[in-house]
Amino acid sequence: MSAPFEKTHFIWLTIALIALLILGAISRSIPDNMTLHVLEFSTVGLLLLSLMSLNTERKLIKWFVLIIGLMLSTSVVQGYTETVYFEYTFLALLLIFMFLAAWLVGSQVLLTGSVDLNKIVGSVALYLIIGLIFSIFYVILLEFSPHALNGIESTNWYDNMPTTTYFSFVTLATLGYGEIHPATPVAEVIAILEAITGLFYMAVIVAGLIGAKLKLSLIHI
Repeated sequence: MSAPFEKTHFIWLTIALIALLILGAISRSIPDNMTLHVLEFSTVGLLLLSLMSLNTERKLIKWFVLIIGLMLSTSVVQGYTETVYFEYTFLALLLIFMFLAAWLVGSQVLLTGSVDLNKIVGSVALYLIIGLIFSIFYVILLEFSPHALNGIESTNWYDNMPTTTYFSFVTLATLGYGEIHPATPVAEVIAILEAITGLFYMAVIVAGLIGAKLKLSLIHI
């Protein structure tokens, strides 16, 4: 990775993640018979962009490429069959990708080098990844427990994804608007864990990074 790109790679990752959020929002305007395939193929494309933005070793890159390749293969095969197992496989692979990305970004943001603007943006990217991880958890939960969240009609996962993403970030930010809320013990536990994660993240990690950056700035004055 070139030096200029290495100094801004978290910015590109954040842009890719925001594009993924926008994709979920506009997917509702796509005809029903095309929604799944457009969403899956677009997601794979954005994950490839995210992968290009991740500054990591070749060994890890191979795992990311493998996961994306399996997701693409799953989407293609799914076009010729109506079984839901390929949809579950796609979601599981997406969840694995997000967990690996969160671990990689977290280790680079928190455990390496000095604090700069790129790392602060990286903390935003990590926050977005965490929100998406919980969103996928809610989608999977709704697949097996359709009434787990009051305020969300149980439909296909790709129709639920924009709403669960909204609920996930509302919970992560502890806004608690209340129009969607957990209705089962499992959903309540996931929501509690996400709220705790959001509070801890903003209070400790982001505040710590910004504080360290300000301290370095004052030292160099």
